[in-house]
Amino acid sequence: MTATVARPPERVEAATPRPLRPRRSSRRLLLAVTLGLIGALLGAYAYRGAVVREGVVAMARPLSFGSVVQLSDLREIQLPLDSGLTWVTWDDVGTVLGQLAATDLRAGQTLTPDSVSPNRVPAPGEAVVGLSVEAGRVPSAALAPRDEVLIITGAGSPPKRATVVRAGDVDVSGRRDVDVLVPQADAEELALASVDNRVAIVLLGRG
Repeated sequence: MTATVARPPERVEAATPRPLRPRRSSRRLLLAVTLGLIGALLGAYAYRGAVVREGVVAMARPLSFGSVVQLSDLREIQLPLDSGLTWVTWDDVGTVLGQLAATDLRAGQTLTPDSVSPNRVPAPGEAVVGLSVEAGRVPSAALAPRDEVLIITGAGSPPKRATVVRAGDVDVSGRRDVDVLVPQADAEELALASVDNRVAIVLLGRG
């Protein structure tokens, strides 16, 4: 009788797992969360700038150069808080009352600190002269209060520097009336030159 020898069971070696590659999903997730937070903060800041407003001083009606500013001339409007503009807040409206308009002020225009002045025009030693200037002797561009001009009268007289107080529109004859602020010593000469139609105006700088 032949004896049967049993074979020992074969060992089955466990498969060695492959090393896992580091996942980048966590980094991407962190970056996405960070960008989302930054976007939310920027959105909140923009929303605050668009929604948060403050009362500022604006003109309720037109006011001509040199006029006294009264409360009835003003109104409150709301503007964004962080607009980067300079204006007089409604809380400080008292600082402009009784002041003089430093230029022609338009209805709806917001007031800045330099829109008004405590100084009356003309001051002692100054005079306001009305000039009538024909077309071709004054810039075609509109003159505005506080513009610096040079007035030429000819006849061997040197040009005179002046500041525009008010400038009218061109009339049907093509002439324009311009009020200028000059030293009192020059007032008579300029007035006579205007009567003799010897006036030309050169714009030097905007006020």
